[in-house]
Amino acid sequence: MPIFSAETLTQICLKVFRAAGVPDSESEVVARSLVDANLVGHHSHGVIHLPKYIQEIEASLIQPAADIEVRRESPSTAVLNGNWGFGPVIATRAVELAVQKAKEQDISSVVAFRCNEVGRLGGYALKAAEQHMICVLTVNDHGGGPCVAPFGGIEGRLSTNPIACAIPVDGREPVLLDMSTSVVASGNIRLRKNRHETVPDGWLIDADGNPTNDVDDFYGVLPGALLPFGGIAAHKGFGLSFVIDILSGALTGAGCSRDGEARVGNGLFVMAINIASFADVSDFNEEVKRFIAYVKSAKKSPGVEEILIPGERGFREKNRQSHEGILIDDSTWTAIQAVAAKYQVRLTSVPSG
Repeated sequence: MPIFSAETLTQICLKVFRAAGVPDSESEVVARSLVDANLVGHHSHGVIHLPKYIQEIEASLIQPAADIEVRRESPSTAVLNGNWGFGPVIATRAVELAVQKAKEQDISSVVAFRCNEVGRLGGYALKAAEQHMICVLTVNDHGGGPCVAPFGGIEGRLSTNPIACAIPVDGREPVLLDMSTSVVASGNIRLRKNRHETVPDGWLIDADGNPTNDVDDFYGVLPGALLPFGGIAAHKGFGLSFVIDILSGALTGAGCSRDGEARVGNGLFVMAINIASFADVSDFNEEVKRFIAYVKSAKKSPGVEEILIPGERGFREKNRQSHEGILIDDSTWTAIQAVAAKYQVRLTSVPSG
């Protein structure tokens, strides 16, 4: 499996997007969103999607340079129609607008519909944290692609319905929660398939509701389903997913999960909270840092060297891969080479490894 620097992967993505007619400003946003997902270890949201994005441009499912319309607006809210443009571009605009409104109105919510897949949510939450905002984001699949079974069911009725929350902390990396409400993101099943690997117990059920480790059961004519997170308490993951589907579907106008006519995209919900409107910022920072230290001071389970707070593993992975390079599975690299060749993009950089 080849290893790339982040900059090499970014340049590959930029060249392919530009060759496919994507404006430079959008190419930059989307390419860096993909590579950043790889850097922090979210490979299911990384450059594995480059060939798919190009296919969706060719099929007119993604509309480069689409106009992002404001359908409704108040001083603290906005509803955006993304007109099926690039998800990362629409999500970036939604967060920027939410931050702007929260600076003026203390707290804001911006939602978007007709938005293609936005990728890793945590990256957008961090953009708000850089502006001293707490940010919460949720998405559903725009009503399409239900692949997660409800608690007690054996058919897909929800999407993976992720949630992210970034909390800035002075003098250290933000606290960053970024998780699907299914056991794993569906892209992790695709990664396992590309690597010819089985999946761990507790991820999947087949079409008859039986536990399975075979990724092909997920993609069958009679498809299996992902499970909500929680194991014996999976009703909690399901409950959170259900609420996220409403926030991201009913509230945005994208629609909640359903069968039939819905195309897969993302209904996006963003909330920005101006910390300074609620607390003295220095007091807030000191309390959060005290809390982090207290949690980390707990006695550790056997074999555990350190208790990590949300986001720490990803920041460390980003630092490691920034120095050591990003490992890309052979199937993904073959697909990227194929789409590059189709658009006569010369890949001059030779990966190591």
